[in-house]
Amino acid sequence: MTLLLITKTNMVVKIFDLICSKLDIKLFVQDNTNISKNYDFIVVDQDLVDEKFNIIKQMSSKIGAISNEELPFDKSRDFLISRPFLPHDLHTILSEQIDIIKEEAKAQRENKNKSY
Repeated sequence: MTLLLITKTNMVVKIFDLICSKLDIKLFVQDNTNISKNYDFIVVDQDLVDEKFNIIKQMSSKIGAISNEELPFDKSRDFLISRPFLPHDLHTILSEQIDIIKEEAKAQRENKNKSY
């Protein structure tokens, strides 16, 4: 699994680094929304959620936002990480999202097998 974290906050990077290593997720970090390849997860910090947010969604299986307020409905996020958050909270959220990705992949394989 790969995760792109888009943030400018060092503490957020440290918490993600800790949790991603525990969950065996390869972490990539950048401080802008210019994305050139696909990731399993993309998480965008609240100060970088911009008009590109819905376009970024196309570059990942799951997109999340770190925010201390609810995002507007025109932002199609898959999950929200409430700010401030603890490492345990992040671990729980990412574990749930990994399970969802695995279930979706399994369902796709089963549907593909049924069509043959």
